[in-house]
Amino acid sequence: MWSWAGVVAAGILNGSFAVPLKTARVWKFNHIWMLHSLLAMAVLPWTFAWLVVPQTRDILGTVPLRGWLGLAGWGLLFGVGSLLYGVAVDLLGIALGFAIQLGLSIVLGALLPLIWAGAFRLRSYADTCFVAGLAVMVAGVALCAQAGSAGKTVPGATGGRFRKGLVVALAGGVLAPTLNFGIQYGTALLKTGGNDTGEGGFPVRIYLAWAVFLSASAVLQAGACWWRVRRAQQAGVFRQPGAGRDAAQVLVMSSLWITSVFLYGRSAFGLGRLGNSFGWPIFIALIILASNTWGAILGEWKGASRKRVWQMLAGSSVLVLAAFLIAQGKRG
Repeated sequence: MWSWAGVVAAGILNGSFAVPLKTARVWKFNHIWMLHSLLAMAVLPWTFAWLVVPQTRDILGTVPLRGWLGLAGWGLLFGVGSLLYGVAVDLLGIALGFAIQLGLSIVLGALLPLIWAGAFRLRSYADTCFVAGLAVMVAGVALCAQAGSAGKTVPGATGGRFRKGLVVALAGGVLAPTLNFGIQYGTALLKTGGNDTGEGGFPVRIYLAWAVFLSASAVLQAGACWWRVRRAQQAGVFRQPGAGRDAAQVLVMSSLWITSVFLYGRSAFGLGRLGNSFGWPIFIALIILASNTWGAILGEWKGASRKRVWQMLAGSSVLVLAAFLIAQGKRG
């Protein structure tokens, strides 16, 4: 029960972390995302790991180099997927880009760990509920995306632009669940071999593996943002009056994000051997529901048509139904 509550809380936190972006005054997206990548995926994870993991240097030396390289590889793939997400939405618009990428993320992020574990057979009522829940969740994502994109068109999203956007969206969707895979790989890498098991049987040394995984993504994302800042000749914006306030908001934003990721990973561990398969779609659904709620609180839906509002409510209700079906699959 507590593990499910942790997954829900992690989804709400992750759906809320970008709220400070709404009040940034000086910095642009690339400035914010560069600092966020460094803080949320490198500085804060390593700081936390050094504080709570005993004998960190010894643990780093006990894992074969191949294991660390594999973990860093997952981190790089996650970084690439994050960058492709924005490109796909720019090329295709919110509705199609959002639906393709999150839909693939939900399905692949849930099914592939089951397949790797040899646990996907589709022979029982529970298996049917799980697969039906994934299908219903993808439909809910599509409804929310359609409602969120109403009135927002992408000029020239036809022909070659559309084909390019479709390829990018498919690639981004395939790479999107690498956050889940990296967390799972890091957990498997360090879940045995020490005596640092904490409350609930969770080995705290796993936080160290997650720090390595996320750091690889941080280097890629921060590097890409810095390149864009330099190309636009906007490096001076970092030092403009008011930049300190924006930096403080990014720190809050980064703290929320890394807390959500670590909480999700620990909660998925508590759900058992297949926790990443069942926890991942619930985590994504709560991110969508939380971000929609914040959109309403911050006035993003003010002036929206009644049809659009009802469509968003319908999509959110479908996500809740899907979460119930997936939970039935886990129970079985």
